[in-house]
Amino acid sequence: MGEMKNSTIMSNILKTVYAVASRRASAKFADETVGSSIRALENKYEFLKFVKVTHKDFTGAGFGINVNPDIDKIHPSRIAKAIESIIRVVYNDMNEEAGLYFISELKQIAGDEITRKIIDLEVDLDQIQIEQHHSYRRRERKKQIKKAAQSGNVSRLQSENLLGYTWKNVSKWKHEPNSKYCTLYDGEGKVLDRLNLDRIIENYVEKLSSFSEADPEEIDKQTRIYEKEYNLLKLLLERDMDADTAMHMLNVSKEDLNSMIKKLASMEMLHYVDYDTIELTKDGISFLSTKEKERKSKGELENIEVS
Repeated sequence: MGEMKNSTIMSNILKTVYAVASRRASAKFADETVGSSIRALENKYEFLKFVKVTHKDFTGAGFGINVNPDIDKIHPSRIAKAIESIIRVVYNDMNEEAGLYFISELKQIAGDEITRKIIDLEVDLDQIQIEQHHSYRRRERKKQIKKAAQSGNVSRLQSENLLGYTWKNVSKWKHEPNSKYCTLYDGEGKVLDRLNLDRIIENYVEKLSSFSEADPEEIDKQTRIYEKEYNLLKLLLERDMDADTAMHMLNVSKEDLNSMIKKLASMEMLHYVDYDTIELTKDGISFLSTKEKERKSKGELENIEVS
């Protein structure tokens, strides 16, 4: 396979993303999402200004891609990062079921040559697909959590395993040479997971190095749940969100948010299910359920007194 220009790779992969989005959602969704994703990512990847999207009959799909040859001057590693970001943004905008097998279909439509090329550029499609499935399981878990909290029947929750496997399922693991990934296999040789060692090590060091003993005078203060921390727990119950969204909705700084998360984690109200993903624990759900009942009861009493 000869050298392939950035413009050729970008054009092919964007047409493929559009085709997959059209099939798994709709042509209207693809029209609205692909172009807007490229424009949204221009702030991070300025060379995406060389990519123009037109909504007209191009290949029978009503969608045209024009990539300026100037993009060929950009280092391939940056092109790879932009491609990975576009793929993530588009499938994240889909509903749960539609986005679940996005990567599988993308590989099929792109064909072996383009797929091999973007993998050679270190766009890790397998890792993205695994993350998709983990994300789907987290969303399903969140539905169970919300239902349990609303019903007040926390005891019905199953054990908290969002991975879909346990250490007993792992038959062997292998570190890929010159790679930051470690792959886990089951007894049949099937891939269970691919772990990013950089992120695991970073998370390990940050957690252990940031530990400090609490000031005795602050014990009472640290064991109370304040309004913004309570609101953070409610937000985690009701929706998926990133740190920026949480900071905006709670009107707190990144430092304040990290402090709130650390405190709630130490109280076992929430826990990490991934290097950068947190979720309510059963204690957190039970706390919310109890508080909501108390608030509802208090509101009913106030209404009775007023009447």
